[in-house]
Amino acid sequence: MKRIIAVILTLSLLIPAAVSCAETQNTEETTAPAVTETPEVLEGADTTKAEELGFYDNPVPAPTRFDGEVIKFLYWSDVENPEFFVEEQNGEAVNDAIYNRNAKIEEQLGVTLEFTGTPGNNKNQKDFINKCINSTQSGADAHDFFCGYSMTGAPLMCEGIAQDLTQYEIINFDKPWWPASLISKARIKDGIYFASGDISTNFLYMMYCCTFNKDLFSSVHVQDCKVLYDLVDNQQWTIDKLIEYSTGVYLDSDGDTVLGTGDRVGFFLCGEVHYDAFYTGCDLYTVVPAKDGSVQLSDDLFSEKTQNVLDKLCAFMHSSGDAYLSTTNIFTTNQAIFTIDRAQITTKKLTSAAFTYGMLPVPKYNAEQEDYYTCMAFPFTTYVLSSASTHSEAAAATLELMAYHSYSSITPALFEEAMKIRYADASEDSRMFDIIRESVVIDLGRLLTTKLDNLSYSLFRNALAKNQAGSWSSMKTANSKIFNRKLGDINKELEKLG
Repeated sequence: MKRIIAVILTLSLLIPAAVSCAETQNTEETTAPAVTETPEVLEGADTTKAEELGFYDNPVPAPTRFDGEVIKFLYWSDVENPEFFVEEQNGEAVNDAIYNRNAKIEEQLGVTLEFTGTPGNNKNQKDFINKCINSTQSGADAHDFFCGYSMTGAPLMCEGIAQDLTQYEIINFDKPWWPASLISKARIKDGIYFASGDISTNFLYMMYCCTFNKDLFSSVHVQDCKVLYDLVDNQQWTIDKLIEYSTGVYLDSDGDTVLGTGDRVGFFLCGEVHYDAFYTGCDLYTVVPAKDGSVQLSDDLFSEKTQNVLDKLCAFMHSSGDAYLSTTNIFTTNQAIFTIDRAQITTKKLTSAAFTYGMLPVPKYNAEQEDYYTCMAFPFTTYVLSSASTHSEAAAATLELMAYHSYSSITPALFEEAMKIRYADASEDSRMFDIIRESVVIDLGRLLTTKLDNLSYSLFRNALAKNQAGSWSSMKTANSKIFNRKLGDINKELEKLG
């Protein structure tokens, strides 16, 4: 596990030459923090030790150049956060890191990066896919990359217009800028046809985490927040612990004797969509690759374990009085200790918070579970190398460099600037950020969900939202055949991959 963020935060002690700003106690400071990039390893240096610290050499050999070639990207223009390019530097850390990443790629490879935007979010994904298909028929004008909403990458693979990225030696999926589950859980016919990770800024923003109110936790439980970090480090941060520390927190603040937006609770969720994080956090999958290269329904979905998760969470969410679901966010107004949300909660909802907060991974099923697992919210980008690319080698080198420079400069910039603001324990929260990032799960069921009529997430989500744990077994009877039939249709399409 490469603790790159913790390394970045202490980099001034390790590499004095990288020191570029002084400490400040002014929390209202508006000057963007300096972006510290992972230094390249010098020739002859101990690369094993350097990699243990999170430092990696440039993955594309220096002589490699593709002078004059134009690498064309078709990207979803309604993406939630800047990711692909920015027009100019403006002093904001993430913005400038994106600008510098692209400039370095163009300089090193001698290529020009050309970006064309078109709407492609959840509502527009069908139009985006059609434009990608049309692009493959454009001859020399075809785009090299399709960079779309997460639900579009797998359908493009099914259309047969996505290249297998593993055929390019320059792309090394063992490096930390690519999620480990991309190899272990998203291979199709022993190939990888879409990729994401640090290369997608929105991938980092859309990681699910458990955010907690440090001030309220300490006040209610009369304990230092360190106990929560210790639980994570000791592999003891579980659903039971979340429930334990949420129990007894309820306070009828508005005096109306009814649980509502005016009260204090232990746990809060702002929308049913966030229920998905619990399923993945318990190391449960919906669709998995089969040995023959096809995709199949995971045994997890209708397992006894999933039933147990639903039983426990339904009782907690609907009967305990310690949890509350509403579209009015009471976590942001200092009325809840815990919430499950995307990492971008810090930039979208907590910029004016009157309390300090921290970040934890989504809790595990139990202490015996091997690790923590991070669910991805849907609005992140999958990168597909078009089958119609006329200079695929240059495109592959570009993809690897984009991922590398994103890992070494954009990721730390995003944490330092966008997710730092009110952390009281920077070193602790940076470690938590790394744990969350390194345990990201790429679930084929979620990426194929459009072709599955959203069954891959809606069954569990709806059962939890509607307090239907008791009818989960009947859900299996009603939906297994439908699910398997749709997977059969997908497998027929995958036969074209060889």
